Amino acid sequence: MAKIDNVSGFAKKIFKDKVAISYIIVIALFVIGQIAVPGFASFNHIMTVLQTSFFLGMLCLGQTIVVISGKEGIDLSVGPMLTVGVITSSAILMGRDSNFFYALIAVLVLGFVLGLVNGAGVSYLGIAPLIMTLAWGIVLEGGLLFITDGFPPGRASPLLQMLGGGSIRFNVGGYAVRIPWVILIWVFVIIVVLFLFKKTIIGRILYGIGTNDRASNLLGINTKKIRMFSYGFSGMFSAFSGMILLGYVTNPNLNLGIHYGLPSVAAIVIGGISLAGGAGSYVGAVAGSIILTTLTSLLVTFRFGESGRQIVYGAVLLLLLVLYARQPKKV
Repeated sequence: MAKIDNVSGFAKKIFKDKVAISYIIVIALFVIGQIAVPGFASFNHIMTVLQTSFFLGMLCLGQTIVVISGKEGIDLSVGPMLTVGVITSSAILMGRDSNFFYALIAVLVLGFVLGLVNGAGVSYLGIAPLIMTLAWGIVLEGGLLFITDGFPPGRASPLLQMLGGGSIRFNVGGYAVRIPWVILIWVFVIIVVLFLFKKTIIGRILYGIGTNDRASNLLGINTKKIRMFSYGFSGMFSAFSGMILLGYVTNPNLNLGIHYGLPSVAAIVIGGISLAGGAGSYVGAVAGSIILTTLTSLLVTFRFGESGRQIVYGAVLLLLLVLYARQPKKV
């Protein structure tokens, strides 16, 4: 009887944990896919799904930082920021590996600076995050169209193509196995982010200002500056995602970031990050990005068109926001 109670208590604990539920959903989606289409849950196809999840996952990292910092923070410019990374890296690389380091530095710095514009508008001008980031994203899209005249220059270098679309390949028991480079990069990023969030003063301050902005100010923390920097890092990670995405698709395109904005918000909410700020983990956002990518893969497998996929995205996001609206807001 005691064992049954222990199992029951463990099950209740699991189903109260939004992050755990997110990963259960991931497993369930792969099981459904495997039943519908044998091979959907094969190791190599799982690697393919994780590879394409990386790009959304990196945008979710920036989104996570902004949302956790509080004040109803949200960044709807992550899509255009991704495109900035695509176009900037393409124009500098021009297909040459010798320019890789310069392209990487330029993308990270430009993404951070452009993100700071969002942060300055939100923190110091008092503009609502939703309005500021949406408007700045439109400005960026228009600026890129004006600068490139609709025809972005350059292309990915061989090194970037390897990082974005390549894999490490080896045999296990006569079975060919591949692990994409972006998954290894993602694992490294996740480990670093978890360490910074959980074990350093940086994480404690970020969660602190998101939980109680007034108390943080009384402790002498410059919450406005930190919140501004959070938008800077969001821009930086979004632009970095765009650079790696260029390696995946090879040639630049102004439309690559169009469908990433709202999914990045949906993914972090699915992963249990509170839009009220001060709560949640990037591990949950990772699960959210995998869920949406796997869901897209399933819809393609079931021959849903683009309109059907957009309807599902919108329905999921609407449902989650309705559920969030019923939660008490933090002071």
